[in-house]
Amino acid sequence: MELPFHQLAESKDVASVIALVVLEGLLSGDNALVLAIMVRHLPKDQQKKALLYGLGGAFFFRLIAILFATVILKQWWLQAIGAAYLILISVKHFVGAASEKEVKPVGKGFWPTVIAVELTDIAFAVDSVLAGITFINNDGKKIWVVLFGAIIGIVLLRFAAGAFVRILDRYPVLDHVAYALVAWVGVKLAFLAGNAYTSSIPHMSQPVFWVVLVSIAVGGTLIARRYAEEPTQEEQDSADLVEDAQDMEFEQPKIDTV
Repeated sequence: MELPFHQLAESKDVASVIALVVLEGLLSGDNALVLAIMVRHLPKDQQKKALLYGLGGAFFFRLIAILFATVILKQWWLQAIGAAYLILISVKHFVGAASEKEVKPVGKGFWPTVIAVELTDIAFAVDSVLAGITFINNDGKKIWVVLFGAIIGIVLLRFAAGAFVRILDRYPVLDHVAYALVAWVGVKLAFLAGNAYTSSIPHMSQPVFWVVLVSIAVGGTLIARRYAEEPTQEEQDSADLVEDAQDMEFEQPKIDTV
């Protein structure tokens, strides 16, 4: 018999949701920034359109990833792959492979660029759902936490990506904080996968997980404030491009009147 929602929700779930909101916000801003960089080589009149397709693809693939969240919960090997993936992208970030300077033109034409952007969106969607799964310790009754976190990611990417891009431009260290959190989430997911495979591998202690998570977030934020920078013109242009692409979705077609 299924329990009512209010019996499934616990006080610790609130902390999980708050942590996901912070992580999703930072990742959404970073994702949007990467997409903006990927389309920069296009002519000005095509940049906004390509980025609009990219943001739309991000929403779509996150929705698809949500549908597969319950499948991942039941397969330890998928969790193991997910843990390795999260740790790998974090390592790549810190060695410079995911930095702005490493993002290069992905194609000479409009559609090759759009295709490359959509493939990148798939990776972003996986990030979002894997992070959510880590917070529920393979408890299928808590799948709503994963769904809620993924939906928040969609909302933030849709409405607030430009704002988060500006925050990351002003406090660039926060980008590193986000990936440090992703790496720690990957470690936790690795423990979940191991425990699902064999009971001889224990779950990571929740106090240990949360103490390290909060330490990274708080310590990173303090460092980010200390090393705040004024965004360059190029960084401001990236944020403007993201916001302009979002605004295009609200533009109504003009109707000529006689």
